[in-house]
Amino acid sequence: MQNQEPTNTDELKSRIERLDRLIAERDDGTRGLGVRLALGLALEIRDGLAPGSTTSDLVTGWMDKFGADAVDEAVLHARVLLMDPARMADEFRKRMEPQVPAPVPEGESGDA
Repeated sequence: MQNQEPTNTDELKSRIERLDRLIAERDDGTRGLGVRLALGLALEIRDGLAPGSTTSDLVTGWMDKFGADAVDEAVLHARVLLMDPARMADEFRKRMEPQVPAPVPEGESGDA
């Protein structure tokens, strides 16, 4: 039976690419920086690279584009997510799902 590791790595890379697109396209893209950094660090570790070997260039670019406050927040968020992988998976799922506001019924006052 073949090892599933390449599939998992490919899926991780695909998620990173999708998140990169969302960060670039959305006005609130900074919200995804912590998750993106955590996923990048996870990929580095999975690939046997030293943490920061590829993500340090990413963070440097973010400093220019988003500023130090956004990057500091992203680093803190990434640390939390890496310490709790289940939370990281949940955060990623939430951020990748389309955000659809709940409809507000018109004319309903709650009176019977």
